[in-house]
Amino acid sequence: MPHHIADRDPSSSAESLCRQLLKNFSSYSSRIGVISLSISFTIQPKVMFSYPSAKDFVDVLKTLSEIVEEVLFVVSPKGLSVKALDPSRVAMMFITIPAEAFQEFKAEDELKIGLAVGNLSKILKNLKKGDKITMGADEAAIEILIEGTSIRRYKFRNIEVVSEEVPELSPQYDVEASALSTALRTIISELSSMTSTIGITAFKDSLLFVDLDTKKSSYRLATTTGNLITLSVKKENVTAAYDSEYLSKVLSILHLGNIVDIKYGSEAPLYLSTEFSGGRAEYYLAAKI
Repeated sequence: MPHHIADRDPSSSAESLCRQLLKNFSSYSSRIGVISLSISFTIQPKVMFSYPSAKDFVDVLKTLSEIVEEVLFVVSPKGLSVKALDPSRVAMMFITIPAEAFQEFKAEDELKIGLAVGNLSKILKNLKKGDKITMGADEAAIEILIEGTSIRRYKFRNIEVVSEEVPELSPQYDVEASALSTALRTIISELSSMTSTIGITAFKDSLLFVDLDTKKSSYRLATTTGNLITLSVKKENVTAAYDSEYLSKVLSILHLGNIVDIKYGSEAPLYLSTEFSGGRAEYYLAAKI
């Protein structure tokens, strides 16, 4: 039997077509990073990104504020990156979050965002699990939206931050290991409360952390107990000393990851690295002389 065009409902066909077009546009928008229409800025942002956990993002800011007062975020089509060098040149932190780690991300060109992270981390400290953070910025201003049970909006000036050129580091390490973050955080936290200097010594199957002020307290990470996942020792009994205050500065960010990479050497800085929510934090700390 032939089909009769007159039997079809044109309004139904139009609705179906509209729904399909909207579905296709939504899918395409999420792939290319089109700014969500639900996000409203008072500025015309040149870059915009939404991170799923505002609390985690603020913990990153808190750690950066322990090292520097002002920081320069570099936002490019590849993602977000930060290099923070302690004024005394004792510690340095790198943060990298690729574009694909964000819920939404838009950056056609590179934009540098200068922020006073100490003030910002204090303003944004009362966050809840599940809150989302969205940032939009241009050359003059940064606008931050916190979405949870309500929407909070903050606006800051995009300040000029003098960023010191940081050379690429390629130290030769005597010891390389990976450990459970919870175990390492406990060691750093407890030793930092009782000593100003923490010593690390590598053995065949363990790392020993010692209170070098009194030598009365020590903690061990071992492959036999499972809190030390991997360990490669080129030189045994290599001992290095580090300032406990500077080690404690990274506690906030270490809890974001499950595993921490640890590297050090007799002529190399301590290196701590962890992955968090799609990003990576890397911390270098010079040995205490």
